Amino acid sequence: MNDLTVILANMIAAGTPIMYALLGDMISQRAGVISLSVEGSMLVGACIGFGVAYSTESMILAVIIAGIMGGMVGLLQAFLVIDRKTNMMASGFVLMFFAQGLTAFYGRNLLSVSFRKTLVYPIPFLSELPVIGQALFNQDILTYISFILPVIVWFVLFKTKLGLLVCSVGEKPEVTEAYGHDPRKIRYGAVIMAGVLAGIGGVQMSCIYTKGWANGMINGRGFIASALVILCSWKPLRSYMAAYLFGLAQALLVFLQLKGVPISMYVTMMLPYLLTLAALGVISISKKPSMPEKIKVVSTGTD
Repeated sequence: MNDLTVILANMIAAGTPIMYALLGDMISQRAGVISLSVEGSMLVGACIGFGVAYSTESMILAVIIAGIMGGMVGLLQAFLVIDRKTNMMASGFVLMFFAQGLTAFYGRNLLSVSFRKTLVYPIPFLSELPVIGQALFNQDILTYISFILPVIVWFVLFKTKLGLLVCSVGEKPEVTEAYGHDPRKIRYGAVIMAGVLAGIGGVQMSCIYTKGWANGMINGRGFIASALVILCSWKPLRSYMAAYLFGLAQALLVFLQLKGVPISMYVTMMLPYLLTLAALGVISISKKPSMPEKIKVVSTGTD
C-alpha cells in the first residue's frame, strides 16, 4: 500500500470507535442528557467484549455482550441524572472511574494476550480499487456498519415518530408529556442507547483496532466523542467529518512514527486532542450551534 492508502486506512480504523460513541452521545444529548458516561461504556465494552471474544472466539457474542455492558453503564447514568437529579458531568466522571476500576480488575488476566482471529472481509472488486480500495473496502463488519450509521441515526431522529419524540424531550418535555408520552422513559432509552453504541465502539477498538486489551486504553476517547457532538452541531451526518478528523490525527501520529520523523513522541500524542480543540474553537466562533434547549440550560445555568 502507498502512503496515502496507509493514512486513509488508519484514519478510518481510528475514527470508527469514536463514530459509535459520538452518535450514541448525540442521541442522548438530543434527549437533553449529556452522557459523559460513554467513556466508561467504551472502557467496559472494550474490556469485557475482548474477554468474551478471546474466550469464545465469537465476535458476534462479544459485540452483544459489549453493547449490553455499555448499556448498563448508560442505565446507571440515566438513573443518577434522571431519577436522582445528579449533575450530568459529575456522574459521568464518577462512572468513568468506576469503569476504570472494574476493567482493571476484570482485565488483569487479559493484558498479555491478543485476539488473532481474522475479522476483515474485503469486498470483491471494490477492495482492488487504487488508493481507496484497501482503505474503504477491506474492513471489518463493524466498520462497514459505521459507514452507514450516521445516515441511520439521521433518518431515525428526523424522519420517524420515535426520533421526533427524542428531540422534543430535549427541547420541550412538557409538550411531549401533553401529547401523552413519558419524557422519563424516552430519556432513559436515549441514554441507554448511548451506552450501547459506545460499548460497541469499545469492543471494535480492542478486538479489531488494537487486537488487545490495556488498562485505560480508551484514553479519553469517550470525552472527545462528547466534545465532537458540539463540533457536529448535533447533526448526525456531520459525524463523518468529526470522527474522521480525530482519526486522521491518530493516523498521522502513527505515520510519523513509522517514518522516523524527528518529532517528540509527546507532541505527536497530543496531536489528536489539539486538533479537536482547534476544530471546536473554529466552530464556536464561526456560528451559533443548534444546541438542544435542555443542554443549553445545563451549559448556561439558566432556566
